[in-house]
Amino acid sequence: MDNLKQLKEDGYTLLKDVFPKSTMIEWREHLVEYFSHKKNRCEVENWLTTKPDAINYKEFDLHLDFFKSQKLISLLKEACGGDLKYAHHYDTHIDVAPGKFHHDGGIRHLAWKWNENQIKTYLKEKYDLTIQELCKTNSWKEYNKVFEDTNHKYLVKGEELLVYRVGTYLQDHSKNEAGLHVLKGSHRKPHSECESVYIPSEIGDVVIWDCRVFHRAGGKGGKRCFVHTAFGKPNFLLDLYSEATQARVTKQNQKSEYVMRDKFKKVLDKMGVMY
Repeated sequence: MDNLKQLKEDGYTLLKDVFPKSTMIEWREHLVEYFSHKKNRCEVENWLTTKPDAINYKEFDLHLDFFKSQKLISLLKEACGGDLKYAHHYDTHIDVAPGKFHHDGGIRHLAWKWNENQIKTYLKEKYDLTIQELCKTNSWKEYNKVFEDTNHKYLVKGEELLVYRVGTYLQDHSKNEAGLHVLKGSHRKPHSECESVYIPSEIGDVVIWDCRVFHRAGGKGGKRCFVHTAFGKPNFLLDLYSEATQARVTKQNQKSEYVMRDKFKKVLDKMGVMY
């Protein structure tokens, strides 16, 4: 099955040989050194070895290459119907503990910024949208359950939440199961009905999965490094996803506002990616 067909039908794919192994080894060495200093870890997340929104920090200029792969960007554009927009997500981490199968319904992160009543007001004023229309429930608490099927398998005002998470492991996971596991097809049907599949990736490969697909990491330890970003089909649901992600990373990085670096914008402009 080709990458595009697998991405659409199964909700995930493995794109081989996207980045040079030497580049990934360089990234890995940099991450290990970077997180060896406690000040570089995420204090808000109890000093977790993660850097949210890393691409907008000069220390991660090396990672601009992630956005320069024509092979990767072309597939994502095709998957999104032509136009492609950055979803303002770029996280790096080492040895983040594996959890249960969950989905990445990123709109839920609006709760980093507002309480439920403020979210309701915002949705109504900006998008003429109710929580019931967006979430199929009147309770944001019920919607904000990543282990349940609150993952936008439905259209909202005729639009689909089509966001692809894109990640690369900085070590080989082809001969173990410490990489990414997914529940095949869980972007379309209840996750309890879906088969668990392991994606065996090598250094330089990229794993891509629909944000609605249930997934989990396979393990930790040994300085397991992972870098992941997100892109999507331009529409108001992607805008909500991006706004919510910006709220999350701004709080995690203890900043007063979200700011994109001009250097990063120029790379996206050159690749024809909106932001």
